Amino acid sequence: MKNTAVLSRFGQYVGSTALAMAIVYGIVYASHKFLGDASYGILGVFSCFLLGFLYAMAKSDVEGKEREARWAEEDRARKAKPRMLME
Repeated sequence: MKNTAVLSRFGQYVGSTALAMAIVYGIVYASHKFLGDASYGILGVFSCFLLGFLYAMAKSDVEGKEREARWAEEDRARKAKPRMLME
C-alpha cells in the first residue's frame, strides 16, 4: 500500500517535470524561431521563476507578520484572563 502511494507520487513528479521541460523547450524554440536567439527564451523563463520566488517571499513575510500579530493578541488575552487558584 505504501509503495503504491510512493510510486504514484513519484509518477506525478516525473509527469509535472516532463511537462515543465516541454513548456521550457517550447518557449526556447519559439524565441529562437521568432527572435533569432534562444537565450531570450531562457532569460524569460528565468525572469518568471525569479518573479515567482519574490512573490512567494513577500507572501510568506506578510503571512508571518499576521501570524505573529495573532499570537501576540492571543497571549494578551490569555494573560488578561483571571487564573483559577489551582492553575
